[in-house]
Amino acid sequence: MELGDRYLVVQRASVGAKPGTPGMIPNLPYDQFPEIPRPIMPAGKDTSSTDARILLMLNMITPEDLVDDEEYGDLYEDVKDECSKYGALEDLRIPRPIKKDKSGNISTQDAHRMDEAAGVGRVYVKYQDTTSASAALNSLAGRSFAGRSIIATILSDDSQTTPPLSIIFAPQPDAPPPLPSS
Repeated sequence: MELGDRYLVVQRASVGAKPGTPGMIPNLPYDQFPEIPRPIMPAGKDTSSTDARILLMLNMITPEDLVDDEEYGDLYEDVKDECSKYGALEDLRIPRPIKKDKSGNISTQDAHRMDEAAGVGRVYVKYQDTTSASAALNSLAGRSFAGRSIIATILSDDSQTTPPLSIIFAPQPDAPPPLPSS
């Protein structure tokens, strides 16, 4: 298909692939891969019968955006300011990637999988009511942020996601624990 001065070519990813080819995932049940996030099911348009007050935004940020503390703080404040336009926020969480240590104990691929399983790259906004979450969804879904189109859905507190929402919204300590004294 011709698009402007370029061509778009679409083909099946599995053409020519044989079972057991390196890079192929073995045919195991989905539960055998706990580090891969499970698909997120949208709460649906009718939010009146559910407690769908958590806005989940995908494709908005990358793990690289979250490494620098100052950049993370600016991003957090920007998201908080924009989302608070639609209603009172109860909580806002933007999971950060794990710190890569210099010793190389964790491979880059393992660190990426751990980050993915922890929800890195997602933005979770918990509103005080469902009306605010719906208004935010209708306004923010499809908008562009840093050149990427935001994918959004709303979830209830008991939605089944990986990582579980109870972990995402777990209470955070006010201050880091004191270092052990020698």
